[in-house]
Amino acid sequence: MTIKENIQELQDRLKYSGFGETLNKELEKQIKAKKSDFELNLTKDLGVKKLGYGLHFRKSDEGRYYYNGFDARLSTPEGKEVFQRFYQNQGITAKEALNLLEGRSVFKSLFTKEGERYNAWLQLDLGIRDEKGNYPVIQYHQNYGYKLEDAVKGFPLKDLKYPERLDLLLYSLKKGNRHEVEIEGNDSKFLLEANPRYKTLNIYDGEGKRMKYNVMKAAQDLVEAEAKKNPQAKSRSKGVKV
Repeated sequence: MTIKENIQELQDRLKYSGFGETLNKELEKQIKAKKSDFELNLTKDLGVKKLGYGLHFRKSDEGRYYYNGFDARLSTPEGKEVFQRFYQNQGITAKEALNLLEGRSVFKSLFTKEGERYNAWLQLDLGIRDEKGNYPVIQYHQNYGYKLEDAVKGFPLKDLKYPERLDLLLYSLKKGNRHEVEIEGNDSKFLLEANPRYKTLNIYDGEGKRMKYNVMKAAQDLVEAEAKKNPQAKSRSKGVKV
């Protein structure tokens, strides 16, 4: 592999991992300098929060450079900071790293030591650190029994009527995002996030305040009861408040 091919390969890897093309020139510069290893840094402003990345590269004995993963550090104005090193074989993207540091779960396709593929939800245990200073990664294996689509269908969402919106919602939740949704019988916007541990979803109001599931269940019961009385009411009802 030529140096040019090596550079292009790594640039493609960074783009695929969600870091865009911002670091391309510096990456090329460091490789042409023939350093044995180096780190590229990137910072993003997230409103009141800041997120810093440190991407690690190392040269093999054969002279080829490899991307080994990255550090992600999320800080708040109050001085709170969470940090994690993500390794290349975990396949975590820049956005997924942010979601994990904020306590959400990410759905990934992984491999066993024997090379067998399996699916699992990943979540950081932000309460403790291991001997390397990282938060332990909790896995909810595909056999754990969490079915995201079934959990989504347990909420009275307008998105369920539209296949494209439902597909986007499921994709976004698997990436660990907190996704905006609309609820039947209510004009307000709400946010959903996956909760594989309890095999359900967390829901938040427009101000980011978490809502209780029983409130949502009551809203759903009201919508369904009204729909039975008047089949057209479900589509035009504006009276259910949650």
